[in-house]
Amino acid sequence: MTKKEYDERRKALYDKAQAHINAEQLDEANKVMNQIEQLDDRFDALKETQANLRAMNYDDSVRVPEFLMGGGSADASGFTVIERINLSDGYGYRSASAADPMFLSNSRTMLDVAKENPARGSDILLQDGALGDVVRGMVTGKWTDSALRNEVTTTATGTLIPAVLSARIIDLARNLSLFSAAKVPTIPMTSNNVTVSRIAEDPAFSFKQEAAEGVEVGISIDGVKLESKTAYGYAYVSLEAIESSMNLDTILHNCFAKAIAECIDQGMLYGETDDDGNQLDYAPEGIMNDSNILTLEATNSGYDDFVKAVAAIRQQNYEPTIWAVNAYTDQTLSLLKDSESRYLEAPATLNGLQKIVSNQLAYDSESGSDGLVFRPDSMLIGIQNNIRIKLIEDEKCLKNGLIGFQIYSMLDCKVVQPKGICRITGLS
Repeated sequence: MTKKEYDERRKALYDKAQAHINAEQLDEANKVMNQIEQLDDRFDALKETQANLRAMNYDDSVRVPEFLMGGGSADASGFTVIERINLSDGYGYRSASAADPMFLSNSRTMLDVAKENPARGSDILLQDGALGDVVRGMVTGKWTDSALRNEVTTTATGTLIPAVLSARIIDLARNLSLFSAAKVPTIPMTSNNVTVSRIAEDPAFSFKQEAAEGVEVGISIDGVKLESKTAYGYAYVSLEAIESSMNLDTILHNCFAKAIAECIDQGMLYGETDDDGNQLDYAPEGIMNDSNILTLEATNSGYDDFVKAVAAIRQQNYEPTIWAVNAYTDQTLSLLKDSESRYLEAPATLNGLQKIVSNQLAYDSESGSDGLVFRPDSMLIGIQNNIRIKLIEDEKCLKNGLIGFQIYSMLDCKVVQPKGICRITGLS
């Protein structure tokens, strides 16, 4: 099925569904809308299969992001091509660096990815205020432009807002998240499961005599598997804001993005556990639950614990660039004074690191707070570029004049180099 055939079939089904709606044949309309959703899923699957086929043109090469190379120092915009080459007695490997468009960065956003999709929809979705206009149209039936209405897919299970609008929400969420602020690599997921290769064990080289036989070295490559987890939430917006607010678009972006950002941080840090402390498989595993990361128990001697954490990571041949605390620990450190009541500055070891304050880091009045020192490319975030929004009509809406929204997206977070992360527990 070509893009043209897909567009033609989708438009025919859309027109058919609209005709049923106009005739108040809602059951028939829902059946046709389900056909539209199935068509969309099939077209997405075809695109993914085509992408996988194109990837096979790399032959025996394995694309490995540089930040997944053990002790590597490249940022997330690069990768290394590990290429198998023929030698007289078997196979060897050679590598070359290049820019890789698979990862998001400060200069490459989810919106850029959405724009590159030939099925992205009308350019009207790129206009300022488009999300607000779409939501207002969904609620009131009053559309500022019929082209916007045509871009929204509604089924019996809810409304899927266009990818371009989802992308803007996700990009804002990335700006609000602790881990995105730290520039943790983020990959747009085109399916529920994505595997990214990494170097599990570096090859070891040695010197040799002239003309002597070299020692064969091996290279171990394994995969980090991102598996979509459902990030779910709901929010309420007043009818007045929907009907007449001049900044509805901003309200919705901030509301939805903040919820997604907090979900990313919570999942990346702690995941979800049951009452017995067992990890729940429907949520990300959580950095703090990874037994392979470095861990220090706080001595609460000023900045000493963070200096020790930096040293622990460096001893593993990684260079940390972030230290993170919650507001309670930040206050404690900020109030440190010398014998003459002058405020203390952070030691030189921490001067080159970016400090991030986030209350997603746990605080307990008895056991203390968590702190974190890490290298951003020791982790990986995957996000699917689709956010489903469904209108809620519950008792709270009726009593308070609100419009409720169910919102959910798909994401995952994984540790890829555990020795580039150090958790500090029991901070005051």
